[in-house]
Amino acid sequence: MCSSDLAAKAEKELTLYTALMGDPTLKAITQAFTTKYGIAINMLEGRGSDIRERARVEQGAGRFVADVTFTSEGQARLIAREDKTYVPHAATPMLAGLKENFGKMTSNGLFAPVMVIPYGMLVNTNLVKPEDEPKSWADLAAPKWKGKILLDDPRAIGGGYLMFFTQWVAPGLGEKFHEAVNANEPVMTRDPPAAARRIARGELSLYMPFILPDIANHNGLPVKPIIPAEGAPFVLYGNVLMRNAPHPNAARLYMDFLMSEDAQMMWGRTGMGVVREGLAEKIPAEVRATANAKLLGTTDPDRQDEAMGVAKRIYK
Repeated sequence: MCSSDLAAKAEKELTLYTALMGDPTLKAITQAFTTKYGIAINMLEGRGSDIRERARVEQGAGRFVADVTFTSEGQARLIAREDKTYVPHAATPMLAGLKENFGKMTSNGLFAPVMVIPYGMLVNTNLVKPEDEPKSWADLAAPKWKGKILLDDPRAIGGGYLMFFTQWVAPGLGEKFHEAVNANEPVMTRDPPAAARRIARGELSLYMPFILPDIANHNGLPVKPIIPAEGAPFVLYGNVLMRNAPHPNAARLYMDFLMSEDAQMMWGRTGMGVVREGLAEKIPAEVRATANAKLLGTTDPDRQDEAMGVAKRIYK
């Protein structure tokens, strides 16, 4: 055992803040880490905004509680710049095995990528015949989809805005695509958990964007996920080290563990995208297409105000 592992084990525990609430895979991974290293994890779950404010207040008062926060890459950049609660971490061994596009996101030492949440479409198979299924995002600009689309509201931060941003900057889509979608009179929702049930009941033919791995929660229902030809908008989740972390060695060991093959495969078996090279064919066949989906892009917090303004102009 190396000296850094010994130093981590000597700290005996760490505190993790996570904005991914109630996720059973994350809980299973933290338990696997504790079993392997004997380091207890105190986990605090909450909405991203609540976790951010808690950390800001604690650190402002000189109370350094959290060691690691599990959050999205965009939020990590934004909070590091505005709140100064996150700090770069020393390189860890597992960083070397990341896919190139994710490895580039670690160049400043701030973010340690862990997994990808991919988004696509969900169609009602009773209402949409196989030959009529959309094959691409661009297909949804066709007038035949008028009055048939349930759309997560792109004017509020969430999946709808993520989809809007990635399509807005994508060649061949952009504002004209969204103007055409708006002309098709989509029904807006801000309740993603209920959206799939509405599609299954046949209220509308199609919902977008749909978290592709969530199809496992709808077995036996007349719904089908679709990965568009242009690719899946995605959210990249990962870990950041907190400023003045009370258990810095345990924190770095934990961050490294989540990039290991063991932890990555726990995500992959649920259909979430993995960030390590060499795992594509090891993922179970039934979720392989989702986990290995072509990716369209993700959001850029530096352009959020601009993009949100465009979304509000188009979807009045």
